[in-house]
Amino acid sequence: MPAATTLAVRTEQRYQAPQPGSGWDWNTLTDLAEAQPDNPVAALLLAAASSVQKLSLHNQISLLLQAGEHQLVLRDIDTEQGWARRGRQPKPDQTGLRVVRPHYQAGQRDGRCVFRTSRRWEFSQTDPLDNHVRTQTAPDVAGDPAEFARHLIDQLGEHCYRVTPGALTEIDHDTRRITIAERIWNHDPQAAVRLLIPALAHTLVADAGRDRDVLAGRRGG
Repeated sequence: MPAATTLAVRTEQRYQAPQPGSGWDWNTLTDLAEAQPDNPVAALLLAAASSVQKLSLHNQISLLLQAGEHQLVLRDIDTEQGWARRGRQPKPDQTGLRVVRPHYQAGQRDGRCVFRTSRRWEFSQTDPLDNHVRTQTAPDVAGDPAEFARHLIDQLGEHCYRVTPGALTEIDHDTRRITIAERIWNHDPQAAVRLLIPALAHTLVADAGRDRDVLAGRRGG
């Protein structure tokens, strides 16, 4: 099991475009899949605003790596238009951080999906904008950990996982069932987030490997 310092170092490595099974973002995700709940990545994401927490875990890892490359603390991000609504604008010399989002054809949610890259700027990459909109002078505070936990549970649900409260915490990847102790479930959402992040990382890594094996089998046949 990697030490916490392994994950901390990963977040400072040079960003590479996300590619399943390669790149620093994937290496960090692989490390995270084997990490203890009390790890630096979880701490950084819990301290971030909801603008970061609402993204996919893969995008969150990618953003942490890019922020490390630019020597930024990842707190609050938005699009150029989003910052304009908050009375701010990207600094001319700042390159936005990349996120990858799925796009479906209108009315075809279950059909073909393509992934497109878009830009987000961290609060520290922006300046006040004189557009008669009240300027936001500080990044948004850390997001609600209960909402963050629900978002992670939704992502696990997309991989056919069932997450429920129970007497004891137990993570069973074979049956795709996660039980979180009722004390944590009801009273400690931050602890729930710390449990769910490595579990989701494990799922993403395992399912990506399974998909590659299936694709290789089809090509071989």
